[in-house]
Amino acid sequence: MPAASPTPPIQGPRLQLRDWRPADLPRLADLLDPARPWHATNGPYFGTPTTAQTQEELRRFSALAATPRTGLPTPRTMLAIEAGGVLIGAVTWYWESQETDWRRMGIVIQDEEYWGRGLGTEAMALWTSYLFDSTDALRLDFATYSGNTGMIAIGLTLGFVEEARLRQARRWAGGVHDSVVMGLLREEWEQRRRTWPTATGT
Repeated sequence: MPAASPTPPIQGPRLQLRDWRPADLPRLADLLDPARPWHATNGPYFGTPTTAQTQEELRRFSALAATPRTGLPTPRTMLAIEAGGVLIGAVTWYWESQETDWRRMGIVIQDEEYWGRGLGTEAMALWTSYLFDSTDALRLDFATYSGNTGMIAIGLTLGFVEEARLRQARRWAGGVHDSVVMGLLREEWEQRRRTWPTATGT
């Protein structure tokens, strides 16, 4: 583990990645509303969340928000995205294969009022730097589908390479979409990150 890994909150020019707070729950309940447009691009083929699923998600966030900071892991597995004092989304990672140290990332801007401003790209840049700084991972990647053009654009902007395209993998909503995996090596990000905000925490 690197000796000087940053601790959230991670501050960027226009937003920060921070730990969850109990006060986030009312806002989060609004962001998780199944009527929100983000559900139409964030794995929509899994179906619109039910009321029960939404409540379970809120319980999970409630438990996370109540965990003392000293009890949270490094690196964090999920952080809130806050812009101008407003909770707007989340960044995540999970094990694709813990046995081989293979991490997969995710990001969602859940408030559509903040779309189209480059905030997703900034948040992903901060998250990428944080995960590389907090681990000795050789690579990071994310999986999406060809219909999520915004996520693919974020990856391309930050230098992620399209490493897999499973053609016609998802038949959904009257159309057919490819499954896409985009990856980034540590040395590639070390060259690229100079043009993006550095993940520095407190």
